Amino acid sequence: MTRFLAIAAWALLACSSGPVQVSPPPPPPPPPPTGAVRLLFIGNSLTYAYNIPGLVKQMSTAAGLIEPYTVSATYPDYALEDHWVSGTARSDITQRFDRVIMQQGPSTLPESGVALTQWTSTWSDEARKYGARPGLYVVWPPRGGDLAAGIANHEAAAAAANAALYPVAHAWREAWSVDPAMPLYGPDQFHPSQHGSWLAALIITAMVHDRPVGDFPNLFPAQITATQERVLRAAATKAIALYGRR
Repeated sequence: MTRFLAIAAWALLACSSGPVQVSPPPPPPPPPPTGAVRLLFIGNSLTYAYNIPGLVKQMSTAAGLIEPYTVSATYPDYALEDHWVSGTARSDITQRFDRVIMQQGPSTLPESGVALTQWTSTWSDEARKYGARPGLYVVWPPRGGDLAAGIANHEAAAAAANAALYPVAHAWREAWSVDPAMPLYGPDQFHPSQHGSWLAALIITAMVHDRPVGDFPNLFPAQITATQERVLRAAATKAIALYGRR
């Protein structure tokens, strides 16, 4: 009897509730503005800390340029191999970007350098398949790590893949050579501070648009003093001139 009443109640509820309401799918994102450079970022928290893609967009528009169209495939602790195996970037890349900007971890060890070279080449081949210029965003190790080894491994990987090189860690090294107290690290001594993030975005923005770093504003004037800004701009200019590959 109890089972019969339960079935009857369910049937009454189904009849009275009407058809199931299905929410319409969200609208597709608006198309990028005509003439906008299309950028795909593939990386991890060293890219999404302080939102490097967003800073690139802000700098571009502040300089009077068309806002870039950016897509970010960035997940915690992901290496380029992880993105290839399980991430969304392989689907994203088919949207036909102008540039694919890749970022792995510090890659200071010999074995991590081998992996960086392998997966930079794999992703670069994929990017070129869809008409994009691949590039490697050079990051830094945690404080006390082997900065020179990481830089060397990134340079080798970009050269092997014939990829662009965004020499951010090179600029960090140059800034510290002038001001050893420059606060490029955030509180965890690994992720970038606002100083480090702005310097990274400044280099990427200047290289993407092929413009001098002086064309782009200081986005953190309350944190980055005028003296620090001059040091960081000079470091970016020198790093791009000596090590940048467009």
